[in-house]
Formats: sequence, structure tokens, C-alpha cells
Amino acid sequence: MAESLKNSAISGAKWNAVLNIGRYFISFFLSIILARLLDPSEFGLIGMLNIFTAVALVFINAGFTSALIRENKSSQADFSTIFYYNIFVSLILYLLLFFTAPLIANFYNEPKLIILTRLISLVFLINSFGIVQNAILIRDLNFKSQTICNIVGLVVSVIIAIIMAFQGFGVYSIVAQAISQAIVTNLFFWIYSDWRPNGGFKKESFKRLWKFASQILATNIIAKIVENIDNLLIGRVFSATDLGYYVRAKSSKQLPEQIFGGILSTTAFAVLSKVNQDKDEFNRVHLKFFNLCAYGFFPIAFGLIGISNSFTILLYSEKWIPSVPLLQIIAISSIPIFIGTLFTQTIMANGNGKLYFRLNTTKRLIGLLSIPFGIFLGLYPFLIAFLVISFIGLFLDIYYTSKLLLIPAKKYYLRMFLPLLMSVVMCICVLASTKLPIKSHFVSLAIQISVGIISYSLMSITFKVEEFFIFKSVVIEQIRSFQSRFAKRFNS
Repeated sequence: MAESLKNSAISGAKWNAVLNIGRYFISFFLSIILARLLDPSEFGLIGMLNIFTAVALVFINAGFTSALIRENKSSQADFSTIFYYNIFVSLILYLLLFFTAPLIANFYNEPKLIILTRLISLVFLINSFGIVQNAILIRDLNFKSQTICNIVGLVVSVIIAIIMAFQGFGVYSIVAQAISQAIVTNLFFWIYSDWRPNGGFKKESFKRLWKFASQILATNIIAKIVENIDNLLIGRVFSATDLGYYVRAKSSKQLPEQIFGGILSTTAFAVLSKVNQDKDEFNRVHLKFFNLCAYGFFPIAFGLIGISNSFTILLYSEKWIPSVPLLQIIAISSIPIFIGTLFTQTIMANGNGKLYFRLNTTKRLIGLLSIPFGIFLGLYPFLIAFLVISFIGLFLDIYYTSKLLLIPAKKYYLRMFLPLLMSVVMCICVLASTKLPIKSHFVSLAIQISVGIISYSLMSITFKVEEFFIFKSVVIEQIRSFQSRFAKRFNS
């Protein structure tokens, strides 16, 4: 059982890595092209709508995806019920946003938002047709098919967006990318999934799944509001250009956060759900995930601080330099957010919906305390307040999860200490390398990244960090596997 679970976890993590790394590097490539062709204010316009579309997406899913994944023996009636629920709710929400678009435009004093709201809202209407198929692929640990569907949809949409951007469509190239990605991805979900709606809406299925899903829904609504309240605040109090700089910094930070966060959330929840009847095994797998998270993500966050200036100028051009200090502050806040993802997935897999709701609601409500800093003191005080509150949220995650699993909280802090220390030292080394008299931003960035990787690896070897050798063995194993497959194909 343990060996089979390990193989499933490695396979799932591998395909999730392909999906998330591929998805975000392709999206990152698109963002580079668009950042050079569009004005910061155009990115700000899309950022103004994030809170509305994010909350709408939560209502459509309503936590039923997690409920279907967690229940290993969901019935045909369960799937059909959620399928029709998704479509009905998405249609209602689309009509709501369609008719309230003028109010949203008036709130921001941006007339362009009327048509943009009505177009971008089509995305969650389209996505509602493939949510169940996607959940089934995740539940069955069929991450390979899920990866193919998402990557194909993304590649097609990126091509469309780049063509439109070069043709001068401006902000509408971003909208076209989102809509075309939704269409193609969900089309492939239907192609790769054998499931088709068979039967109608069953009240009994809805009630049973709603007991767990309702906790997720309530929590995620609050989470999405708090996560996007910054865009709402900056767009309303400041300007579309200021929001554009902020969105650029935030998206740069989200690249590593979402790559590894996506791998972690999907893999951890699916794997932990398989062992949620065995407390000792559940705790062991949870702590293993925690060790790998701390070791793997801390250096990424601190490394991003070190390379932020060269990174921004090289990729986006000098017109985005005002976003650099924003990125450096935001990068640190990604640490508690990323680590918190594991605790969230652990609580969900454990089936404690009430704790999930209470903990995440408390964290999100505390997050609202940063808003007055933005309104009365400015953008930077707002970001610093948000950073502090993010770490308070991490302390709450550790406290409540340790009580749930009966794991001493001290154990989590001790396991974070060494990766944190090594990451800070690595960041200092990277910042020192920026003082070298090198005019080429490309060469400078390459040197900074090399310094970061080498210094962190050397410290890992010196302190004999177990996670370093785990990562090393997995990478070597995958390289040998690739070489073996390549040799067989070449010889044949």
C-alpha cells in the first residue's frame, strides 16, 4: 500500500509539475510579450475585474470538486447533479454580471469595463461544462490526461492572444486569451473523459455532497474576496496605471507560487485523501510534504528578491521598474501563502470541514485589517501590513493543524528553521552578486541565478539536508528514465 501510494504520489507530482511548470512558463512567456506591447493601465483594467470573476468561479464550483475527489466512490447521480448545478449557477452569475457591468464601470470610473466585464465573464460560463470531468481525472490520479488538456488549451489561446496583440487589439487580446483557453481546455476534457451526464439533478446527492462542499464554499468566497480586495482597493483609490504596476509585481511573484502551489495542492489533497483512514500514515505523509515544501519554496521566494531588478528589466523592459520594490515585498508574503496551502489541503483531506471554514475565515477576516493602511497611509504601508498579517495566518495554520493531527507545533518551526536560514544566506549572496560591474542584464541575471543555486546546494550538502538528496534522486531517476526511453526509440 505504502509503495503503491508513493509511486502514485511521484507520478502525480511529476505530471502536475509538467502541467504547472508548462502552464505558468507559457503564461509567463505571454505576459512578457503583452507587457512589452500593452500599457500598464491596460493590465490594471483586467485587474479591476479580478474580484468579481474570482468570486463567481467559487460559486460555480461551490466546493463540489473537492467533495467529489474526496469521495472515492461517487455515483453517476452525484456527477450529473453537480454538472447541472454548475451550468445553472454559472448562467445566473453571468447574467448578473452582464447587467451590473455599468455599475462596475461607474465604481472605477472606467467606461471600458462595461464590455470587458461582459466578455471576461464568459470564461466561467464556459468552464462550468468541464468541472466534473476535471474532478474525475484528479480523483483517479489521471494527471497525464489533465495535463494534456490544460496545456493544449493554453498553447492555442496564447497563439491567439499574441496575434491579436501584434494587430493592436490591446486589452482585448488578454480577454481573447482567457476565452479561447476555456473553450479549448474544456473541449479536451470532454474528449479525454469517458464520463457524460446521464440522468438529471438528484436532490439526495446534492444534500449529501453539500454537507462538505458548503464549508468549502463559504471559506473560498471569503478567501477570494480577501485575495482580490487589494486590486479593488488600488484600482478605486489610486489609478489603473498604479494597479498595472501592482498586478505585474503580483503576477511575477505568483509564477513560482502557483507552479509549486498547483503541484502541491492537487497532489497533496489526492494522496492524503487515499490514506485519511490511517492516522499514522496520514501524519507521516503530511510531514513529508511539509519538509519538501519548506526546503523547496523558501529559496525560491528569497531568490526572487535577489534577482527582481534584473528579472524585471530583462523580461518586461524598463517601463516596469516601478514594480520592482513592490515585487520584493510581495515575494516574502508568498511563503506563508504557499505553506498554508499544504495545511488547507491536509484539513480538507482529513474531512474536517468545520475547522477548514473557521480557520480560513479567521485568516481572511484578519487580512482585511491591512485595508485601512492602504486607504490612509498608501500602497507600501498596505503591502507591509499584508505581509505581517500573512505570517500571522501561518501561525494560525500551524496551531490548529498541530491540534488536529496531535503533532507538536514546535516540530513545524524547527523543520522550517534550517531552510529559512539557508535561504536568507543565499539571498545575501545573490544581492552581493548584483554589485558586479556587468552591463548586460541577461548575463547579470544568469550569474545571480547560478550563485543562488550553487550556494543553496552547497549549504544543503554541508548540513546533509535530507530533502536535497530526495530531490536529487528524483531528478536523476527521471533523467535516466528519459535517457532509457530515448535510447529505445533511437535503436528501434
